Amino acid sequence: MFTNKNNTILWLMFLFAFSFSLDTSNIVVVVLSQHEGYHAAHAKLLKDKIIEETLAFDQNPPKFIFTHEEHVNGSWTYFPLITILYSRFPKADWFLFCLDNTAIKFQGLVKLLDSYNTSKDYWLGHALYDKDPTIIHHFTDQPKKLKYPNVASGFAISNTLMKSLNSRLKIFGIPETDFSIDASYEFANYIFNKGKNGTRLTHVPEFCGFFTTNCVTYPKGFHVCANSVSREKIYVAVKTFDANHQSRIPIISKTWLKHVKNYGLFSNIEDKKLENVIIVPNTKEGHCAKTYAILQHADKILQSRGIDWLVIADDDTIFSIARLTRLLTCYNPNNPVALGERYGFRVIHDDGYEYLTGGAGLVLSAPLVHRIVESTACQCPKSTTPDDMFIFGICLNKVGVRPTHSPLFHQARPIDYSMNYLSSQEPVSFHKFWMIDPIQVYEHWFKEADNELQSTWQHTEL
Repeated sequence: MFTNKNNTILWLMFLFAFSFSLDTSNIVVVVLSQHEGYHAAHAKLLKDKIIEETLAFDQNPPKFIFTHEEHVNGSWTYFPLITILYSRFPKADWFLFCLDNTAIKFQGLVKLLDSYNTSKDYWLGHALYDKDPTIIHHFTDQPKKLKYPNVASGFAISNTLMKSLNSRLKIFGIPETDFSIDASYEFANYIFNKGKNGTRLTHVPEFCGFFTTNCVTYPKGFHVCANSVSREKIYVAVKTFDANHQSRIPIISKTWLKHVKNYGLFSNIEDKKLENVIIVPNTKEGHCAKTYAILQHADKILQSRGIDWLVIADDDTIFSIARLTRLLTCYNPNNPVALGERYGFRVIHDDGYEYLTGGAGLVLSAPLVHRIVESTACQCPKSTTPDDMFIFGICLNKVGVRPTHSPLFHQARPIDYSMNYLSSQEPVSFHKFWMIDPIQVYEHWFKEADNELQSTWQHTEL
C-alpha cells in the first residue's frame, strides 16, 4: 500500500528520469526571511528540504541567501539585493526569490527552468494584475495591465536579466521614492520600465497561487503553532473620536469587537451611550500624542491584568479575532514583538526605515509596550507627528526591535487587492469603510471563522 511519502518518491523518480542540462548549483534561492524566530525557522526548514531533495538525487544543492542574515536595509523591496546578488553569483543561471512560507518542489522547478534559455531576459512567476487603479498602487492607471508577481508563489530571474538590472542600477542608482508599499508591484514597474526596453513578467502556471498537482511552487497556508491564544490575554485599543461614535463604533461593535474580552475606545470626549471610553489627546492629523497616550494607558492594564498582547486598531479597521488568536500562537509574548503590515519610508536609502502601518491594525507584546513607554527616545516630537511612522518605525529602531511583517494584515479594502493574491491566504484584517459596506466585508471574509471558533473559546476559558 502506497503512502504519501511513496507517492512523492515515485513522482521525484519520474522527474529524475529526464536529464537536466541545468546545474542545480547554479541556482540561487533568495528567501525574503525575517529575524523573528518563527519566520527564521521556516526559512531554515525550506532550505533543509531542498538540500535533502537534491542530495537524494546526487545533485549539487543550490546556493541560499537568507535576507535577514544579510543586514541590508530594505532588502524586502528587492532593489538593494540586485547588485549584491549579481556581484556574489555572476555565473548563476537563475535567481529564485521566495518567502519562508513558499513551498518548492525543487526537481519540478529545475525541470521547468531548464526549458528556458538563460541567455535571454526572463522573469517567471505567478502574475497578478489590477483591474482598476487602486490606492495601494497610488491609483496609477496601467492601461496595459502591468503584471506583478505573487511573491508567496516565488519568482525566477534569469542571469541575463539580472545582469541588465545590475547595470541599470549601477548607472542610474536606486530609484528615488519616498514610500514602499507593495514591493512586488513597485519592482515590476521598475523592470517593465514603461515598456522602454523593459521586461514584462511571464505568467507560468506551475508557479501556483494555491496548491494543485502540477505546481512547482505555491504558498503554504498558515497553520497554528499551538492552541489559540485566549481572548483574556489580548487587549484591544480602538482609536476613535466623537464624530465617529455613532457611525463607526456601532459597526465594529456588531461585528468583530463583540468577540473581544478586553478593550478600550480611546476618544477625545466621554459618551454616555458607549462603554469603555478612555479620554486621550486628539489631533486632526498625525495622532502621535494620541497613540503614545494609548500605549501609556495600555501598559498599566497589561501589567496589572497579566495580559500578553496589545492590539491597536482604527475605528474603521475590520478584524477576524478568531484568526488573530490563531496567528499569535506562533509568536512568543515574552519577547519584544511588533506584528503587522510593513511599509517603508525611503527604506532603500541610508536615511530610511521600515514601519508598521496603523490602519491595518498591529499587535505589540506586553514587554515591547513597556519598553516603548519607558524610553525617552519614543516620546513624540510633536503631537501631530505621524504615529505609525514614528512610534512603530523610528521608535522601534531606537529600542532595538525590528517590526515583523505579516501579509495577513491589510491597510486597504478587499477590492484594492488582486483576488488571486487574497485567495492564497486567510486575511486577519482589512481597513477603511470608504465606498464599501463594512458589515458585508466582515460577513464575507471573517464571520464564518469567528463563529466557528466561538464554542472553542468558551470551552477554553471555562
